[in-house]
Amino acid sequence: MGTRVYIETWGCQMNLHQSEGIAGVLEQAGLSVVDRLEDADVVLFNGCMVRGKAEEKLLGRIGAVAEEKRRRDVLLGVGGCFGQIHGDGLFRRSKSIDFVFGTRQHGALPGLIETARERRASLLSAEDDASLEETPFRRSGAVTAMVTITEGCSNACAYCIVPRARGPMRSRRPEAILAEVRGAVQAGRREVLLLGQNVNAYGRDQPDVGGFAMLLGRVAGEGPARIRFTSSHPRDMTQEILDVMAEHGNVCRHLHLALQSGSDRVLAAMNRGYRCDAFLRIVDAARRTLPGINITTDLIVGFPGETEADFEETLAVVRNVRFGSIYAAKFSPRPGTRAAALIDTVTSEEKEARLARVLEIERAMAAEENARCIGRTLVVLVEERAKDGRYVGRADDHRTVVADGCARVGDLVGVRILGSSASALTGTMESPAP
Repeated sequence: MGTRVYIETWGCQMNLHQSEGIAGVLEQAGLSVVDRLEDADVVLFNGCMVRGKAEEKLLGRIGAVAEEKRRRDVLLGVGGCFGQIHGDGLFRRSKSIDFVFGTRQHGALPGLIETARERRASLLSAEDDASLEETPFRRSGAVTAMVTITEGCSNACAYCIVPRARGPMRSRRPEAILAEVRGAVQAGRREVLLLGQNVNAYGRDQPDVGGFAMLLGRVAGEGPARIRFTSSHPRDMTQEILDVMAEHGNVCRHLHLALQSGSDRVLAAMNRGYRCDAFLRIVDAARRTLPGINITTDLIVGFPGETEADFEETLAVVRNVRFGSIYAAKFSPRPGTRAAALIDTVTSEEKEARLARVLEIERAMAAEENARCIGRTLVVLVEERAKDGRYVGRADDHRTVVADGCARVGDLVGVRILGSSASALTGTMESPAP
């Protein structure tokens, strides 16, 4: 029996997609990927550093593998952004870790695993650029194909560790992206998710490839039933991108646009590169160009120096825009970032209270907006079947829909919306959708 590897992932969709690449590399080298830690000879943790909570969870999981190692011979490798930032220092934090790997050069993992059988080893490759074109992917989803278009980030947001963990932004060649999209469509994937830390800055590092609007239009022409993209930086959002979204019916009417704060003073301290009035102009342009578009966002509460007045300005923007959903988090200092050197003036209790207020407003608004969908028929892409026999999917604007009826995973179906909550819509399938 060959070497069996279990992969566990924390963090963003970029991390999830990179785990698909790790799995593809390992299988190409003759190793097998298994679904349970208990069945593995090698355990890989692809870790996140964006939030302190993800880091804490990963350290807890390392402890769980330490228990497993007491019962049998199993190797533990820790990598991703977590491995890239902490490096060899992880060996001092846990004797259970056998090897450390970074955010790139996944092609070297099979050899690193063999080296680790004899001694501890690390592979840290922030400077050594692995080609974005060479990774084979073992796609984990039957419906959605994640396709990387940029890697890394050249912004310098004060709180963000991504540039340090993944290096400057690098754009893939459009021909390679389109070939991957074409292959995914031919393999039966109904949806393509374009990924990057900053997708709408695509091409800034390679002026000859064109910009994101051009790429989005060309991807739409390859024929996937649906196209989504994340994440977008407000500073790089253009009317041209919105026009391409409106021109192509298979580009989803959903825009994830990270606000982070509604205070101009805090945005400047974060080095976000825009003011609130500019953000609101983008929102107005999006809703004018794409009526009914669902705009979602990220927020950080309790950034160093954030006053109660600053926080109230954030709440005012939230109420004004009426985001479809908000991914909110308390500020946690990340090592090596500019914000980590700032005096944390907001107490843990204040952060917790502010987070609770944001989430309370978000739930109330989401419930109100979802209730407006009752009585409508929405086109839903079926993603899975729930344990109760109903089907779960997403509407064109990315709202979750749970429906009764008869369908297959990957079908586009019309669903008559009969009920709603803050988190989902419910209904009954009426007819297949084109």
